[in-house]
Amino acid sequence: ARIESKMRRTGKTSRAGLVGDLASFLTGQPAIETTKLLALSSEPAVVTDLLMRLQQAYSPQELYLTQSVETFFEATHPLSNKGAAVQFLAETLLALQADQVMTIGDNFNDLEMIQYAGIGVAMGDAPSGVKAIANWVAPSVEEDGVAAAINHFLLP
Repeated sequence: ARIESKMRRTGKTSRAGLVGDLASFLTGQPAIETTKLLALSSEPAVVTDLLMRLQQAYSPQELYLTQSVETFFEATHPLSNKGAAVQFLAETLLALQADQVMTIGDNFNDLEMIQYAGIGVAMGDAPSGVKAIANWVAPSVEEDGVAAAINHFLLP
């Protein structure tokens, strides 16, 4: 109601509308059919077992599988991951190259994003496999690691 009232006072109109697939809307290219499956369980062993079975049944070219915490995993189209999203945003929409991009992640679903960026930062509380591929390891979330990374790389 407050937004509508302000719009009437200022004479502005809303141009909001349903756009469907955002990437397709922005680029005019056909949409990639993407389905996302989240598997959740309070039993980490159930999630691990299901993830291992899917990894044996499908190649990375058929199905993208990632786990960000031990109690759930994600399965998506193989081209649907944070790295591809950051690359699309940087190169297609912002005309940037990878070496002009910094990403910060804290788990396995951030691997591709960290690998893509010129500066890939892992949080201090990230698993060792994530830290291993990062250019720099920030302090933990509790120690304001994101602010530390921004200060270290972007605000000299």
